[in-house]
Amino acid sequence: MNMKVFHIRLTKEHLHNDEEAINNFLDSVEVKKTATELITGQPNFWSVVVFYDEKKSKAVQAGKLAVSDKSELSNDELKIFDALKQWRFDVGMHENQLPFMICHNAELMAIAKLKPKVIDDLFQIKGFRTRKVEKYGAGIIALLNSI
Repeated sequence: MNMKVFHIRLTKEHLHNDEEAINNFLDSVEVKKTATELITGQPNFWSVVVFYDEKKSKAVQAGKLAVSDKSELSNDELKIFDALKQWRFDVGMHENQLPFMICHNAELMAIAKLKPKVIDDLFQIKGFRTRKVEKYGAGIIALLNSI
């Protein structure tokens, strides 16, 4: 198992780039465990430790929907993706978690593409396992039904 540390600076000029960097990394590896800590100082930042393995071949992941780029989404799917990003941000604020710790961008894009109707449909999406489905499935389905 490998480990990588990220610092997500909470300043307007750095936040987007720092989040984009970690999202790109998370999409390229098989995440095993994460730990976060809010560090107060000048500026405040989240320290994120990611324990990971290299991504397995596509054959191992067969049967799970994966979307790696926004260009794969239609205009309607992009609107769903934006709504899901706002949902993720709101959940992250409520749980005192960084948004990417809730769901990665690739997972949100896959949800927008699949448009699951029931909670069990989320198991068709790469990255969704029992814990994540149990914790966030009802909220995701409720959001999709409201759109």
